[in-house]
Amino acid sequence: MTIIILEGADCCYKSSIATKLNKELGYPIIKGSSFELATSGNEKLFEHFNKIADEDNIIIDRYIYSNLVYARKFKDYSILTEEQQRAIEEKIRHKAKVIYLHADPKVIKQRLRDRGDEYINDRDIEPVLDLYREVMSNAGLHTYSWDTGQWASDEIVEDLTYLFG
Repeated sequence: MTIIILEGADCCYKSSIATKLNKELGYPIIKGSSFELATSGNEKLFEHFNKIADEDNIIIDRYIYSNLVYARKFKDYSILTEEQQRAIEEKIRHKAKVIYLHADPKVIKQRLRDRGDEYINDRDIEPVLDLYREVMSNAGLHTYSWDTGQWASDEIVEDLTYLFG
């Protein structure tokens, strides 16, 4: 029973790694947190995250930690309470593998320019990375971390497959 949670700022390979892990491990990918979900209210948000916590052998592309970052950045978004966060962490403690993917702001900004994004722009990157550092340092689950400016997505997937496969 494993839940692989991919967290991190935009353009840090979360979706690429999720797709590659899906091919390697056969685990389905679930979108855990999204801009759309964050506008649905706290109860629906917690219900959604809690329901995902009941699953096994899945890959979650953004989850509770992304909510805690982006809801602080965009004030009209619903945010989990600390009690809700801790309840979910306790529920998945023995099966969750949290992967925090990050990169230097210059690297992310270049990737963002190359890809384009309707929600995030250059000036959002540093504040988002600062919030991720804070949120991930307070995470109640063991977290693995990769700098995607130094590691290719294939290398990260190879490591993850070795660790969790």
